[in-house]
Amino acid sequence: MHTELVERCHIAADIVGQIFLDEPQGPLLDALSDPSFLQSWPLEDDASQQAINALLEAERDTAEALQRDHLYLFIGVSSPLAQPYESPYFSKDGLVMDEDAAAVAAVYHQVGFDPGADNLPPDHIGLEFRCISQMCALALNASSEADQAAALAVLRSFTAEHPARFAEQVLGGVEKHANTAIYRALPGLTRGVLAAVETL
Repeated sequence: MHTELVERCHIAADIVGQIFLDEPQGPLLDALSDPSFLQSWPLEDDASQQAINALLEAERDTAEALQRDHLYLFIGVSSPLAQPYESPYFSKDGLVMDEDAAAVAAVYHQVGFDPGADNLPPDHIGLEFRCISQMCALALNASSEADQAAALAVLRSFTAEHPARFAEQVLGGVEKHANTAIYRALPGLTRGVLAAVETL
């Protein structure tokens, strides 16, 4: 097992998931505006590093601007500009909470991932990335090589079958409509996590 890369993926996926779920604020906003934190970003692929370099060169985003970006991108006034749920991309009628949501929820149950009390549909891309983070932790804490291999197999399968199959459609909306430095960087950070999982 590539222990160091799994640990790095665990950290990056958790942060990426948080950014999708809510606008960065408090300690997370401070970290994403801190050159020393950014320079130590856990993933070193080209997509991640381009995103980090852009953040290093940008002015700090205001809380209000981030809140507005998150609202319009992922919640929407009438509909989100970057639909964050998996189901609508593949449902015949474009529905949220369709078959894909049930499939994702089944994986969450299998690996013991708690999506929290926000009552979001399980196939929100932010929750899926938080689950990737937890799966990395499960692999790191496995008691045997066989258990580690099994945990990584589930991680790779889940990532390929769920977030990887619709992430580019979400990220296209983010790239087109994001106004803040952090949300403009999010596509690169997201692609970095997906690329890391592929190599595990």
